[in-house]
Amino acid sequence: MTDAVLSCRNITKSFHRTLIPVRHLQERIIVGRRKKTQWSVNAVDDVSLRLAPGEWIGLSGPNGCGKTTLLRVLAGLLVPDLGSVERNATFSCFFELGVGFHEEHTAAENVRMHAMLWGVDFAAMRSMADAVRAFAGIGDHWNLPLKCYSTGMRHRLGFAVSTAVPGDVLLLDEIFAVGDAAFQVQCWERLFALKRLGHSAVMVSHRTGDLERICDRVFSMNGGKIVQEKTIAPITA
Repeated sequence: MTDAVLSCRNITKSFHRTLIPVRHLQERIIVGRRKKTQWSVNAVDDVSLRLAPGEWIGLSGPNGCGKTTLLRVLAGLLVPDLGSVERNATFSCFFELGVGFHEEHTAAENVRMHAMLWGVDFAAMRSMADAVRAFAGIGDHWNLPLKCYSTGMRHRLGFAVSTAVPGDVLLLDEIFAVGDAAFQVQCWERLFALKRLGHSAVMVSHRTGDLERICDRVFSMNGGKIVQEKTIAPITA
C-alpha cells in the first residue's frame, strides 16, 4: 500500500471556557445573575483519516460540525487533545479568515513574505507576485494595506497566494464562500489543473455538491464525528 501523505488517528479536540459571575450592573442587566460555570465542547471527536498521494478528500456538514477545526488540526494550527497527525509532504493552506496575512502590510508585501517562507528565490519572486496579482484581480488595492480590503478581496488574494506555489497537499477551507461567478470559474480551472498534476487535497465546504465535483471521497461530519463516507466518481473539468 502506498504511504499516506497525510493521516490522523483518533483526533479529539475540545474547547473550554469559564463563565465568571457577573460583577457589574451593566452586565447584570444584560445577562442576569449567574454563578461561575465551566463550559466545554468536543469540536472534533475521535476522528481518523488517511490521504493517499493524488487523492482529494472533502469534509462537509453544517456550521459547528467540526470540519474547519479538523482542518486546522491537520494543518498544525491547532494541537489535538488526543490522537496524532502524521505529515509526509509539503503543504499549502487556505483558510477563510486569512490566516498568515498581516493586516498592516500590502498585498505585495504579504506575497513577498509568503514567497520567502516557501523558499522562492528572488529571481522567481517577481514573476510569482505578478501571477498572484493577475489571478486575484484586486487592481490598485495591490499596494494598499490589507486592512483596507473587503472580505471578497481578501478571499481572492488568499486563494491566489495559496495556489501560486502549491505544496504536495492543499488544505482548503470554504474556498467558494465568496467571489463572483467569473472568479469561481478561475478557481475551478486551477483546482482541476492541480489535481491533474498529482497534488492531493483536503477541502472543507458546507456545499456538498462542490466537494462531489472534484473529490474522490467526501466525509460528512456532525457533532465533531464523521457520520458518513461517500466515494465519488468526480466530474472532470
